[in-house]
Amino acid sequence: MTITEAKARLPLPELARRLGLPGPIPDRDGKAFTCWWPDRHNNGDRHPSMSFCYQLTGYKCHACGMKGDGITLLQHSLGLSQQEATTRFVTMAGGQPLSPPDTAPREKKKKLHLPTDLRRGNVDDWQAVADIRHLDVIAVDLAVEMGVLRFGTVHGFPCWIVIDESRRVAEARRMDGQPFPQTDRLPQRKAHTLYGSDKSWPVGLRPLHTKPHLFKKIMLVEGGPDLLAAYHFLCVTQAMDALPVAMLGRECHHIHPEALRFFSGRNVRIYPHADTDGGGIEAAKRWAGEIEAAGARSITAFNFSGLTREDGHPVTDLNDCTLIKNTHKNEMKNLVI
Repeated sequence: MTITEAKARLPLPELARRLGLPGPIPDRDGKAFTCWWPDRHNNGDRHPSMSFCYQLTGYKCHACGMKGDGITLLQHSLGLSQQEATTRFVTMAGGQPLSPPDTAPREKKKKLHLPTDLRRGNVDDWQAVADIRHLDVIAVDLAVEMGVLRFGTVHGFPCWIVIDESRRVAEARRMDGQPFPQTDRLPQRKAHTLYGSDKSWPVGLRPLHTKPHLFKKIMLVEGGPDLLAAYHFLCVTQAMDALPVAMLGRECHHIHPEALRFFSGRNVRIYPHADTDGGGIEAAKRWAGEIEAAGARSITAFNFSGLTREDGHPVTDLNDCTLIKNTHKNEMKNLVI
């Protein structure tokens, strides 16, 4: 069965009812009904904004921007990848999904190698990270609760590790703040990406949270320290409707296709590193282009230029903002969208 045939056999109203989505659900195009994601609306979509289109094969909310077809609905409702949702949709329509012929050998996915002692850590661990990165320990605790911060031993060193529930990528830094020493195969480095990581996946995008769709905003940063700094400023500003995520390095040229769907319909603010060679800005522009194409509601960027730390050094990233001069405090009011 083709996708077109499946859409004809399983119209969206029937699919929505089978998924147990709240109603009433109309059986014709153009008739407004309450958005399936009322938390994206300031008033809970009290005045219905969603409707079906394309002969009951598509949906669109004219207020929050959520749109798609039956496959997209399965992705958002069940947390499936596009391939998983396609297979599920065709099966629910009563057919067998068509498998395209293999034209090239498939790349074998590497398994992420995690420390055998991976753990949540304790109060002393959290305080140590807070001290070395100049963070509020409550923010570190929040990152632990969200599942994006863990602790373990990497190459013989106690480390703090950024990771999320997708288990696609993880990066470790030493608890003592020192770089990892050079080996026969690896140079000296301040951060060690664990074997099997896919750095195209924004770490933190799949938090340990029961309702990740409640986050209407995404703070996209670069690197593990900035990820924790984002949690710090969430606590400081009490803007708890934003989800911090991080690309682990400006050399990540593309965002994973499955990750891009999480940006659809959300307001995104990017915090690019103010590198002297402009590399951080260029990376942010690439990511912004992909996120825009994925259907983000809005995309803005925070500019660190002109900001100074208390020690006189220029602010180059979000983590530096934890040491910002008091004279620049007013400029931090609009840090979080």
